[in-house]
Amino acid sequence: MQDQERMLHNDPNFNRLPAGDQQRLMQQLHQVNQMPEQQRERRLARSEMLEHMSPQERMGVNLAGRRLAVLPPDRQAMVGRAFRDLGGVPLEQRQMVLNSSRYQGQFSPEERDILSNMLRAEPYMPAR
Repeated sequence: MQDQERMLHNDPNFNRLPAGDQQRLMQQLHQVNQMPEQQRERRLARSEMLEHMSPQERMGVNLAGRRLAVLPPDRQAMVGRAFRDLGGVPLEQRQMVLNSSRYQGQFSPEERDILSNMLRAEPYMPAR
């Protein structure tokens, strides 16, 4: 932890940030380091995926999160469960599952689009 903090403080880009942003990043570092290992790995893998996306792709992921937030609570819960379930499906198979008759019968096209966009930033995490 101290090594990570030292690396941040030695990074010129970090030092150019406003003090509030520096403090927020330090708090995030502490939060990530306190997470259980599997949760921390998932969070870091998700950040890595987002980092490699184009600005338009990242915007699509963010917009999907906002669209999810305005769904009725029961639909939010269903979409949330599907999101967690699909996190255990290999990346190359997710779209096929989303387009399956089961998912088409259970979710509206908008809900499947929300899932599709949110899953772009979700790493594959097989059940352990």
